[in-house]
Amino acid sequence: MSLKNWLFFPVIALCATVAAPLAALDDVVARRIVVIGEGRVSAPPDKAVITLGARHSAKTAADALAQTNEAVAAILSRMAELGIDGRDMQTSSLNLNPIWGKSSRYEEGEVVPPIGFEASNSISVTLRDLDQLGGVLDQVTQEGANAFSGFRFGLIDPVPVQDEARKVAIIDARRKAELFAAAAGVTLGQVVLITEDLNGGGGFQPPMMEMSAVRSSSVPIAQGEVSQQVSLKIVFSIAE
Repeated sequence: MSLKNWLFFPVIALCATVAAPLAALDDVVARRIVVIGEGRVSAPPDKAVITLGARHSAKTAADALAQTNEAVAAILSRMAELGIDGRDMQTSSLNLNPIWGKSSRYEEGEVVPPIGFEASNSISVTLRDLDQLGGVLDQVTQEGANAFSGFRFGLIDPVPVQDEARKVAIIDARRKAELFAAAAGVTLGQVVLITEDLNGGGGFQPPMMEMSAVRSSSVPIAQGEVSQQVSLKIVFSIAE
């Protein structure tokens, strides 16, 4: 055998050696069923996060800001009197903007001064006692809160509900995998891999407003339920 042929023979042998495990790997990959399991569990909320504050306008920026600050100080003081912890109150936005008048005539390049200023100050408040929710809203309104920009229910500890949603997702995935296996005429094997989609399906869903309302003072609030949704990707083997 020539030197050229001796050099070519090991290459053929190496290719054959590598090809065998690759073919086996392709067979393993092919003999599997991949499904997405969805799980959603609902529970009554035990906390509420509201965004409220004050908004005032005046001729000067200083007056607008002073009126807003006075109202917000009164709101914070009243919430403290109602037992809301300082760690559950946080300023979320503070704005001061000019108010422009509507003029039918103006010269090109003319600088038109604002006719006044508007100041706003918003606070994000977490209420851990839903029984006082309506009363808090009523009280802070009396203290000068005239701006409400956000409201959502949630759970102080969402982990137990999330774990239940994971269990439901696994049951859903197995149901789908068994359906696919039966339709394909194969036997479903063991679970090979479980991964959780942390971006696509997880997180709290908007409250389902059932009429279990919190009615305290003059502000009725529909409490409803919040739901935790989980999405799992599960790989099953196909039994021999």
